[in-house]
Amino acid sequence: MFERILSPLKAAPAKLPPQVAERIPDRVDLWRVETRALKRTEDLLDLGGRLPVVGRVTTPVGRFVADRLTAVTAPPIDGYDELNARNASLAVRGLDPVDLARVELRETSTKNRKTVLKAIAKEREEATL
Repeated sequence: MFERILSPLKAAPAKLPPQVAERIPDRVDLWRVETRALKRTEDLLDLGGRLPVVGRVTTPVGRFVADRLTAVTAPPIDGYDELNARNASLAVRGLDPVDLARVELRETSTKNRKTVLKAIAKEREEATL
């Protein structure tokens, strides 16, 4: 969703003043904003569902938000949740920064395996070299 905003800005940095170009968020920052916004929307829908009038729209909107949140946060690795720590660590190799963030979110909210989190950190370091 936010990629549509970021792409034109990244395509023309030479046309932007330096103080503007350096403030353009990267893809991971935009992914985090989108994820937080969807989670906050879920929270608000839960609260609004208690009101009779609002309750009529919370179910379809809630399904849409939940589906979008799942799509945005799901690890990009098929069968990720069934992988052991070694295979999960191998699977993160070569992932882009947003996909690493998606795997890290799943890992920290479920099994929180140190081996996998170290592999994610290593991939990030190698990407910045």
